[in-house]
Amino acid sequence: MQSIARTSRASAKTAVLAVLGMALVASLPVVAKQSDRNEQINVTSTSFDGTQQQPNGKDPGKVIWTGNVVLTQGSLKVTGSKATGFLDGDNQITRVIVDGSASAQAAMQQQDEQNLWMRGKANNIDYKVDQDFAVLTGNAHVEKEVDPADRKKLNQSNGDKLTYNTKDSTMTGESNGSAPVHMIFQPKQQPAAAPATPAAATPPKKP
Repeated sequence: MQSIARTSRASAKTAVLAVLGMALVASLPVVAKQSDRNEQINVTSTSFDGTQQQPNGKDPGKVIWTGNVVLTQGSLKVTGSKATGFLDGDNQITRVIVDGSASAQAAMQQQDEQNLWMRGKANNIDYKVDQDFAVLTGNAHVEKEVDPADRKKLNQSNGDKLTYNTKDSTMTGESNGSAPVHMIFQPKQQPAAAPATPAAATPPKKP
């Protein structure tokens, strides 16, 4: 089944919320891997420049990673050409803004509790670690595996802005221009039809 929302920006977001809500509820349990939240965050890059939170407590600490940036937290992985991380008073990462490049968009992926992958890409990914969601902005695309037996079967969403909850796998989306939000849902696998029962043989008549 394919669904295309051809509505204004405000109603497009509402429509996507409703359709995605039905799709996600219908395929429960769709819960992001809960162990990810308890894993440490690792970031690698070609270079970085950072400062801790200032003594006045008003200005958060900041780290800028440049070149082949890779952030991982359990099964969650975010990549880009540049990332800006914000730190709290305990020097814990609370937010990371990841930018793509002219040749490659920023990307993210995460497994759910069924080990099915969600994969997304956009020009910019704003991952709010302490709030458990990521905002994908600019030619955003998200795809979700739906069948453990067939990894090529994917539900897909495209839009100017997609917001993905890294805690429960829910998502909202919206279009800012004339192009609609575009969603594709894979059909549910139908059970094979039972073979027809052959008709009983008619016994021959006695002479």
